[in-house]
Amino acid sequence: MRPPKAICLVTFLFLMFFRQEAFAQRIDDANYHYPYKDPFVATSTVALMQGNEDIPGMIEDLQIKILNGRDHVHLLEGQGKLRYRFYQQEGPAPLIFIIPGMGSSAYAGSARYLAEFLARNRFHVLVLPSPFNWNFTLAASRSGIPGLVHEDAKDLYAVMQRTLNDIKEQGHAEIGKIGLLGLSEGARDAGHIGKLDMAQGKIGITTYLLVNPPVDMLEAVKRIDAMAGLGKRYGERQRSYLEAYAFGMLAEALHNDPNNPDYFAGWDTRARLTDRQFEYLIGSEFQKSVGDMVYTSNLVFDPGILKTPVSRSYRSARFDEARSYTLMGYIKTFLIPRLRQLSDKRMSLEKLNAQNSLKAIETTLEKNQNIFLMHNLDDFLISEEDIAFLKKVFGDRAKFYPHGGHLGNLWYPENKKDMLKIFKSLMPASPQLARQ
Repeated sequence: MRPPKAICLVTFLFLMFFRQEAFAQRIDDANYHYPYKDPFVATSTVALMQGNEDIPGMIEDLQIKILNGRDHVHLLEGQGKLRYRFYQQEGPAPLIFIIPGMGSSAYAGSARYLAEFLARNRFHVLVLPSPFNWNFTLAASRSGIPGLVHEDAKDLYAVMQRTLNDIKEQGHAEIGKIGLLGLSEGARDAGHIGKLDMAQGKIGITTYLLVNPPVDMLEAVKRIDAMAGLGKRYGERQRSYLEAYAFGMLAEALHNDPNNPDYFAGWDTRARLTDRQFEYLIGSEFQKSVGDMVYTSNLVFDPGILKTPVSRSYRSARFDEARSYTLMGYIKTFLIPRLRQLSDKRMSLEKLNAQNSLKAIETTLEKNQNIFLMHNLDDFLISEEDIAFLKKVFGDRAKFYPHGGHLGNLWYPENKKDMLKIFKSLMPASPQLARQ
């Protein structure tokens, strides 16, 4: 017998209700004991993350040629190989690629910290630089000017293939299943790499984890520029003092063991900085990393925009000029004109934003059930609308934490446990996890 239509409707609504409830694995504030409720203080703890290189196996700093001619760029001669770091297990093991946040090298503290954590849990780990890092711009960016995400993803995908072959052939690494961990801007790149690998299958990535990806590029850029712009409140001498103080405070903290349970404790009182000062320092670091890339990019190809003379003995003024550009200034002055020259004469800010948004790969994120998300509800680079989009697209493959700012809880034990749960499917068995 067929059930009455009313019962079918009620059943359908019941299932839909519980499916919606299952969409977001939202961690309850009362059960999440992360210590820093201020998102800027939380974000600043990323600077405390470091490695101590005491893992079993081998750590190698490697270089590989990706593009012809990049070893002979004027003033950058001999530096045209891509620099990456490989954490190798003895014997066969799964491999996790790490793509760090904007401007970070393969040796960034957060990448080293997570790489060592994963290596202690029996993964090979291969860390690449961000496309916005000067070394990637020089060695692996075909256009010489990063920022169009699907082209950056193609460059990264090519680099992943080359480095994977390199560690197999030169390092004799025995590689099992493969995962990809992306952080911030690197998480957005990882989503686009997922689209490429689904179509081409040249690597065969089994599991992806996207941590704190920005959703709307334009809004994230505006927010970062506003944070860096807070420096206008201070005179040049005050900014120099503030940056020197932060550097000294951080250098003192980094003398300690990052694996000590108290290493990250009490940072808010130890730092003795205001919210606005934290904001400025965070935004300023983003801007400086882009400035270094601008300097390099303008040596790879010279659009004639930077006017300060540069030579082997006189470079600092050119660096200062490159670092004077905001993120939006870089996009409008360098990126969009270059894209119009290379590929799309009608490129605009709005068109670039549409192509760079996570919404551009919504179908991939929905269909690929092996792409997972970890995000923070107080991340200042996303909006309520962005959160709603992520919940809808990822469903129960997403986990949202009430605090942590932007990447500021990567070190927190609960987050690391959740990360391992996602990547444990790469293991051929279920080995006992290492200490947290």
